[in-house]
Amino acid sequence: MAERPWGFWTESKLDMLSAYLPAFTTASKKAPSTVYLDLFAGQAKNVSRDTGRPIQGSLLRALQTKPPFTVVRGFELQHKRAQSLQEAFRAEFPNRDVAVHAGDVHGALPSALAALAAYRSSPTFAFIDPDGVEARWELLETLAAHKAPQSTKVELFLLLTSPQIVRVVNNSLDPHDLEHAKKKITELFGSTEWQPILDGRQSGMLDAERTRDELTNLMRWRLEKTLGYRFTHTLRLTNVSGAPLYGMIFATDHPVGDKIMKSVYQKAAERFPEMRREARARRRDRKELESGFNPLFTHAELAQDAPLGAHESYQHAPPVPPYGQTVPDPGSLLPTRVECRDGTGCGASPSTGTR
Repeated sequence: MAERPWGFWTESKLDMLSAYLPAFTTASKKAPSTVYLDLFAGQAKNVSRDTGRPIQGSLLRALQTKPPFTVVRGFELQHKRAQSLQEAFRAEFPNRDVAVHAGDVHGALPSALAALAAYRSSPTFAFIDPDGVEARWELLETLAAHKAPQSTKVELFLLLTSPQIVRVVNNSLDPHDLEHAKKKITELFGSTEWQPILDGRQSGMLDAERTRDELTNLMRWRLEKTLGYRFTHTLRLTNVSGAPLYGMIFATDHPVGDKIMKSVYQKAAERFPEMRREARARRRDRKELESGFNPLFTHAELAQDAPLGAHESYQHAPPVPPYGQTVPDPGSLLPTRVECRDGTGCGASPSTGTR
């Protein structure tokens, strides 16, 4: 199977996973068992498009976690790839309880969890890493409902491609395709609460950055208010040019998980600008070599010697009511009009209310 080239942002995402998983299993060491679920497994091994170094996939990182997970389950749409992963992991980890389910994860997850009924009280972590907007809300509902009563819910580490959502739903589509696109985004959030955000963007009330923030906030809000998670975090990852690609959302019921992921996000936020700078330098070097220019020092070497600028920092803030949402007024049968964070009325009609 050909190695897939990944950008530094993917490496950063997986490094966060690698930083959190051993902390998760260490914090759970008093539990008799632990479970790892990888809902969009992909390939086991890939390569950095900037350095050429190998990058291990998420399932392989989970299997290498110390202390080890008791149970590891992956889900892969492509049957041949799922079979290849299954064979490779069982050969490399012959004494581990590892299985890779083939097919659409939305159909495979309920039965896979039913087979893990004996582990319903076990600390469980789920990595949800789709390529785009394929992960429907029903996956999160299924995971949140899996654990036994009185247990903390399955911890979630979820990729949300908020910039892609606006591209998926656009007015250039014909009516049939537009309705299909809207259905897809409604399935992603499990609600039509995303629609006022898109309306705000199309009307000019929201700029691109605010739109992305509102979509991410909506997902966090629903994780907390609809599914009942106590804590959520988000960290935006960007490409080599600084353009936003997606946000990594973490959800947990446990204060220890909340504390650990804050630290993981903070370190990732500090490291990320340096990774982006190194990637830019290596790409400049490649362009110069392709043009025949051979400098005394490469951009990558100069980047390593350059002093670091001010680190980006991660500041946690809880989600707020979604854009355009009505908030009931206890003293009235009518919804209370709540201002947007920029002081405007969000551009929503009286029938939908405003935030």
